[in-house]
Amino acid sequence: MLNSNDLENEVNKIMSDITNAYNNRSRPLKHHEELYLPPHLRELKTERNRSKKVWQKFRDPTSKNLFNRAQARFRNAMSEFNQSMCISQNEQLNICDGTLWRRTKRLKSKRSEIPQLKNPGTNLPSHTDLEKAEIIADHLESQFTPMILVTQILREQLKNPLESLKMKSALQSSKRYNLLRLFAL
Repeated sequence: MLNSNDLENEVNKIMSDITNAYNNRSRPLKHHEELYLPPHLRELKTERNRSKKVWQKFRDPTSKNLFNRAQARFRNAMSEFNQSMCISQNEQLNICDGTLWRRTKRLKSKRSEIPQLKNPGTNLPSHTDLEKAEIIADHLESQFTPMILVTQILREQLKNPLESLKMKSALQSSKRYNLLRLFAL
């Protein structure tokens, strides 16, 4: 049988496990939400942001030094957190349920992110297929419409092709020649 001290230790251990699990819990994120950060990283982030605010307000070397130190602590803690998350994800890979193959397949294939289709008039993203089709149709229509000015100029030149090739009268050119010869002397 357990005595009261052992029972108290077990209860404290269970309570600490529950609080740690609660503090480190995660939920699926939506695309507009920030990534999950554990409490100690959030504290480092707020400390860094406060020291940055102080430095931007006063611009003195000591506050800059404090900001640099806070930034270094936050950066190191973030890299350790990311590394531990990658290690834990890799340890959870399993051959039987196919997670190892899915991760391998994702690493082998090159993926390029396709940006969301936006309406150029409002700069808002399109959601329905009809909106997307309208945006693409408007874009193609604007790309393949003929330029009005160029076609009008070409039509005018094709109507009267010999007008652009008119010759000057011989009398005008001889007057110019004589004047240039006169002033050259």
